[in-house]
Amino acid sequence: MAGIGQGHETASRSHQEDGLQDADILSSPTLTNFNERALLNGVVAASLNQYDDANRNTTQTGNCAVSVSSGDTVVVAAGTVLLDGLLHSISAINIDITDTANNAKFPNNSNTLPSLTGANYERVMLVYIDPTVTGKVACVYGDEVNTATGVYAQSPSAHLSSQTIVLASARLSYSSGVTIAKMNDKRVFIRPGPYALTALENSSGTATSPANSGFITGVTASAPITDMGFLFARDPVGLGSYPNGNGETHLFYQSDQRIDLAGSGGAYQITPTHRTSIVTDTYTGSEKTVTLAYAPLGSQDEASTKLVEAVIYKTSTPRFIATLIQGSDFTISGKVVTVAASLGYTGTPTNVRITYVHAGHA
Repeated sequence: MAGIGQGHETASRSHQEDGLQDADILSSPTLTNFNERALLNGVVAASLNQYDDANRNTTQTGNCAVSVSSGDTVVVAAGTVLLDGLLHSISAINIDITDTANNAKFPNNSNTLPSLTGANYERVMLVYIDPTVTGKVACVYGDEVNTATGVYAQSPSAHLSSQTIVLASARLSYSSGVTIAKMNDKRVFIRPGPYALTALENSSGTATSPANSGFITGVTASAPITDMGFLFARDPVGLGSYPNGNGETHLFYQSDQRIDLAGSGGAYQITPTHRTSIVTDTYTGSEKTVTLAYAPLGSQDEASTKLVEAVIYKTSTPRFIATLIQGSDFTISGKVVTVAASLGYTGTPTNVRITYVHAGHA
């Protein structure tokens, strides 16, 4: 078995009637590419996220696009391919299929360039990604046929010995030698984002984490496979007394184990992202208001407490610093922190420093 998509395709056992070989049932690179995309393999179309780019949907611009030059040269544009979980950078490359310097580009044809007997003879050649070949772009061709007899050339299948992405399918014909008559785009793309996630709920419509709700069959705590984790979205309601983002949809990570308890899975809330910011202002004893750039997050243990700390201090001698008490010495309303007047400390302070945790948005 060469890859996780080929459990039946290349199998051959005594208890099977025909082994279901790729060459027997599957001839279209379009179908094989769809299979690979289901396995998350494909060309990374970076330009698809550039919404104001005039070339966003241009098929012949970048992203491993394949074209023809001078009738016998395959021209592959630069791009990035994801294959079996690894990203491969593909540099722009030209492959003259009549030049013996490119023999190594045909590993599945015994490093032999394609040839044709004469007029009316044709072959199908595929241009595909092969990380084992220098440049990571290879070609493979099938048997030649005499189209004058009413038959059509078939796609090759030798490249299916491993997971690959077919970039293009070419029809080779004879014109004083081998020439590329047609080149057809066969790429499949991996969407670069955004990815939509719907919030998980149990049968009663209540927000839930999957490892504790029956989304994973037979699992009550940890994930079914060691070292497995996955992302999902849910309403944080029910996590602690006062979770941040309650009533909204946020991103979570489900781990096979908890950080503090081996053998028990844990769902970890990723958003809102906790970021720390510091604001320093003057304070001379009169009431002082300081407007924060972001709304501070709240404590998950106390509904009225925000993740805000404030200190007052004096820069000249004799120096002092005092930690203020939230709710008594200072209050918070939205993004505004109000430090009370006449706090009763010995000496006259000069500054107030506020440290708070926020999610990066108002």
